Amino acid sequence: MSDLIYGRNPAINALQGRRLPTKVLISETMGDKKIMALAAEKGVPCKLVSSHLLDQIAEGRNHQGVICYLPSFRYTPFEEMFSSLAHKEEALLLILDGIEDPVNFGSLIRTAACFGVDGIVIGKNRQVQVTPVVSKVATGAEESVEIAQVVNISQSLALLKKAGFWIVAADGKGDRLFDEVDYSGKIALIIGSEGRGISQLVLRNSDFIARIPISGPITSLNAAISGAIFLSMIASKRSHSKK
Repeated sequence: MSDLIYGRNPAINALQGRRLPTKVLISETMGDKKIMALAAEKGVPCKLVSSHLLDQIAEGRNHQGVICYLPSFRYTPFEEMFSSLAHKEEALLLILDGIEDPVNFGSLIRTAACFGVDGIVIGKNRQVQVTPVVSKVATGAEESVEIAQVVNISQSLALLKKAGFWIVAADGKGDRLFDEVDYSGKIALIIGSEGRGISQLVLRNSDFIARIPISGPITSLNAAISGAIFLSMIASKRSHSKK
């Protein structure tokens, strides 16, 4: 079964990623030369079609004149991801505990790719998976950062801790501010669901619980924004430590 992704940037990222499209449809009135050249370079069939046909296939989604057919998304086995980071001194994983909004998930994938996250770990249950909507929001970033599914996040955290990872949970009731954590070494950052936050069992398995200081009338941030703030801080601290 094929996945469909829509839009110019997602198409370009897909053609440059691991999961090559099986087919690309481009509006004949647009004839995007960059996408056509990339498709030719990768040996991916590319066809010019009417905008009306693209509208029908997209079913109201904003396709920007481009639709890609992709093979079903392949999740990286957690054991494979875990093994590949065994000897990396400053490995960084993003653990998502129950993200249900595809827009938040897509944004977190894109942010992870921007800040050099080595892999994303999600649960198989009560978690949105990689869908065309997620890919659209991520602008194809799911092709450049590995994503693993696990049945039990707490058990995965236990394995990571044995391998030298420090587990940092982002929670509004944290006992320290997010900029007070030492992010050197191997770090696994946990972002919780939009409504429930991080589960109590996962919190108990965390080494640090940190919060973002909020002083305005709105008392919480959504998952994607929280993840972006934490990952930006980690990248900044690590960058300064190398100077």
